[in-house]
Amino acid sequence: MSISDVYVTQKELEEIAEHDREISWRTKRAEELKSSVRILLHGGATVEPGRYDVRLEKRFGRSIPWKQCVIDRLGMAFAELFRKQYPVHVFFEVKVVEHAVPPLWRGIDGSIENGSS
Repeated sequence: MSISDVYVTQKELEEIAEHDREISWRTKRAEELKSSVRILLHGGATVEPGRYDVRLEKRFGRSIPWKQCVIDRLGMAFAELFRKQYPVHVFFEVKVVEHAVPPLWRGIDGSIENGSS
């Protein structure tokens, strides 16, 4: 029996396609939710106490696609001097944190919740 006698089944291909569609839909939905939460956090909204918490992580970036050409022609010192004249672009990424042990999260009044009623 050679490898050419083995088939990739339609069932396998169907399952891959289904997972890809589901991942695509879930990724789009997560991005929509993150965008909404990002706007709320920038506006000063507080996070409801509970198992999950959220924070905004900053990413910095400069858009300088021509930097290597400047370095080659005018030197690194000039490129750095020029780069510092323009602002850094700050991007915020929403990071949701799930607390591992439920009794460790804080209640509304700031006390530790113990899960008992």
